[in-house]
Amino acid sequence: MNTPTPHSVPRLVDKLRSSSRPALIWYGLDGERVELSGRVLDNWVAKTANLWVDELDLEAGDVVTLGDELHWRSLAVVLGTWTMGAAVRAVDALEDAAEPGDRAVVGLVDAQGATPPLLDRVPSGARAVVLDRPALSLGYRGELPGGDVLDYCAEVRSHADVYDGVEEPAPGGAALRAAGTDGFLPHDRLMAAAGELPAGREDAWGAASAVHVPGRRMDAELLLRVLAVLAGGRAVVVTDRPADAADDSWSSVLAAENAVGF
Repeated sequence: MNTPTPHSVPRLVDKLRSSSRPALIWYGLDGERVELSGRVLDNWVAKTANLWVDELDLEAGDVVTLGDELHWRSLAVVLGTWTMGAAVRAVDALEDAAEPGDRAVVGLVDAQGATPPLLDRVPSGARAVVLDRPALSLGYRGELPGGDVLDYCAEVRSHADVYDGVEEPAPGGAALRAAGTDGFLPHDRLMAAAGELPAGREDAWGAASAVHVPGRRMDAELLLRVLAVLAGGRAVVVTDRPADAADDSWSSVLAAENAVGF
């Protein structure tokens, strides 16, 4: 499979729009499976970008802090954030906090339905956003925490399936901050950085229709791997389990998905 690599995330998302093939396949710890075609993933990305602009008044260059819990909705949030030109900072949802000047703080509820401590540490001027964990949730199941909190699952569905904002993010604008660094990777380096990852080459994946990207935490490397797979025209299989987990229960799943490891 030889696929030209899009030079930006909006171009990648635009390419996904015309595809009915699987683009993102997510398996949660409890065995939940969600499959999104390219077209459906594009819809979620566009809805997220529109939600950010219409409800939160986010602009290109703003920073969205996101708890690093791995979930398919979190991936849609990241792609939507990059599509409208803002930056993503993934942090430990239990220990870290957003920084002054950040405009949105996004937290995923835990398995018991409780919101993460990250949403208790929202700086002045930022909006708290809660993501419900069940794969097909239509809204947060519990009582929203105090303050001005946005229920992502309840609000995002009413927004448009196409994002008509700026054509491209500012090339040198901040896009992704890796853990342990002070600076951000710019938008015009996202796709290139994804293609430079070790083993992130199409010739290493052979005829597989999907590539497995495991991990319990959504850090910068995982996000770049997801971009690399999508740019290569294959489905990315994301499993909520580290690559070195002792339990090999994912092997049958990956065989069923015709997936190879990244």
